[in-house]
Amino acid sequence: MGRLRKTICQPPRGTKPQKGRFRFATKPLVARVELPTTRANISPTGWQRERVQRLARIFRCMDRGQAEGRRMHEMVVWFTWRWKRRLYKNDPSRSIRFGYGTLKRLYRRWKASGGNPAALALNYRAPVKVRQGLAVEFARICVNSDVRSFTEAHGRLPRPVATWFAYRLSLPPMMLRQVVALFAARRLVDCRWRKARTAANRFARSGT
Repeated sequence: MGRLRKTICQPPRGTKPQKGRFRFATKPLVARVELPTTRANISPTGWQRERVQRLARIFRCMDRGQAEGRRMHEMVVWFTWRWKRRLYKNDPSRSIRFGYGTLKRLYRRWKASGGNPAALALNYRAPVKVRQGLAVEFARICVNSDVRSFTEAHGRLPRPVATWFAYRLSLPPMMLRQVVALFAARRLVDCRWRKARTAANRFARSGT
């Protein structure tokens, strides 16, 4: 090994080493050539971080679209088409798979976690699961009180253990449809009551 270092680091014949420079290398050149370079730019979890960031950006856009009155189905279909046959920048050999069912399932999980990006990671497990007794209590508040939305019902809970969306997901499908229809009817009645009161006040002012 010493002979190999001497022949590698020896200057060419007829030349003299300059002052102020090292005459011998600290490591053989063979070791430098054999260093792996395949993982220098791509980390093992780079594409997973990119996946979480893209999903969080998509779901924030979907929230803004819902606030503007757009339908959830149309937005999911558009984002599914938008990312079809696309590749990750951190790992070009891996394709992006944002299907219709995948986006809806991850969106529900993201909403249930309160918009936490960690809920979009692979093999994620929810830290808190709403039990049946707590779900029954939430359903009673939705039906027996005068609330008009799930957020108002969530505010009536004495000690909520999860977000309002997590409580919403804990309701059975048939029960969920009935509660949504009940909330819509209450909002409609409230809207008509305000219109009738405005008309009555206008009539009272015109009579005097």
